[in-house]
Amino acid sequence: MLILHLSDIHFRKQEVGTVQDPNFHLRHELVLDVVEQCDRLGPPDAIVISGDIAFAGDPDEFAFATNWLRDLCTACGCPTSAVFVVPGNHDVVRSSADHNLVQMVHDSIKRSGNPAAEIAKQLRDPEACNLLYRSLDNYNQFAGQFFCNLLPPERTRAKRDLKMNDGSTLRLWGLNTSFVSSSRDARGSLFVDTASMQIPRESGVINLVIAHHHLSWLAQAQARELEDHLNHVACLQMFGHVHTNRVDMNRDYVRLTASAANPDRHEQGWEPGYNLVELSIQTGATGRTLDVKAHVRVWQTGPDGFYAKRDRMGVDHFAHTLTLGNWHPPAAASVSHAQPPSTIESEAIPVEEGDAMDTLRELGLRFYRLSFSKKSEIAGRLELLEEDDMRLPDHERFRLIIIRAHERGQLDALRDAIYSAEQG
Repeated sequence: MLILHLSDIHFRKQEVGTVQDPNFHLRHELVLDVVEQCDRLGPPDAIVISGDIAFAGDPDEFAFATNWLRDLCTACGCPTSAVFVVPGNHDVVRSSADHNLVQMVHDSIKRSGNPAAEIAKQLRDPEACNLLYRSLDNYNQFAGQFFCNLLPPERTRAKRDLKMNDGSTLRLWGLNTSFVSSSRDARGSLFVDTASMQIPRESGVINLVIAHHHLSWLAQAQARELEDHLNHVACLQMFGHVHTNRVDMNRDYVRLTASAANPDRHEQGWEPGYNLVELSIQTGATGRTLDVKAHVRVWQTGPDGFYAKRDRMGVDHFAHTLTLGNWHPPAAASVSHAQPPSTIESEAIPVEEGDAMDTLRELGLRFYRLSFSKKSEIAGRLELLEEDDMRLPDHERFRLIIIRAHERGQLDALRDAIYSAEQG
């Protein structure tokens, strides 16, 4: 399995799509390098973005990101449905997060002697819950096309399952470290909710946790608790935000921190980059192991280009082997080692077959690109909306339309309606 890990792309509304965009050349070269590496390693099975897709959480920034990601996926030979995203602080609309009422909720969490309990209390209050998440509305509209949108209090993390080469599961967990983010952010001032501490270990499942903020940006006590939890349950961890690439290899886990794809050119240590991570399970006389190869690609100038960061021995990747628990696939679920990995599940969607889940994501991507009026017309005509849906944000209503079409056997009708709307 190959995972492309990007972070901190920072699409700026006033720059992207203009001839004055200072990062056009950098992004163009990144795509060329990804294509070259994928020609050698194979197409990605997942494109993981650990936050800061936008720069100011603006809808136009997310629209540009959607088109750029579609072009990237086409170039490196994977479907756009392979994209998996989590929110970062730049995906937050600061004017919303800085509002007095929102800051009152933030302060009640930051000043609490028990932040986890206070967060849970605020999430149980519908008005406070809405205040905590409304600055991520634009992000959620964008993330909805990948079935990664969040709806508190029950869905405050994104989840997706991928099939590994031995038939076991790689489970992606996308955490939200940005719901208390605002212009007042400082190291040690951010939080996760209790759901982030409830990631289970399961036989035949490898947990990969993705979050935007490095642990050092969380409140100290919670950072320690989350780190201990992740080190116990997730042998693979990916972070962004700090704009510095790091590969930490421990007996029990591999932790990757990504360079920014588009760091601020004036920041100290400017070094754009991205990661490609190869995963493969081996089964032998001594048991099951997970082989990890992290290809860290960093930008240099004069000559321009992305090059491999090397380990101390001069090797162009960082290799590590993790010991896994014994697991044997059920007889009916046995797969060939030659079979490519595939997407098989997404949280809160009652689909187990890989092809069915892929179908939902492909339809979701097409549905997302339609205008609001066309989406509403299709939902009404196919009777896929219910009265209670009117209380939900747009991104969640449109997500439910896709899910209900699957549950009610209306996917073909929905597909025909989407295609017809695209032509019209």
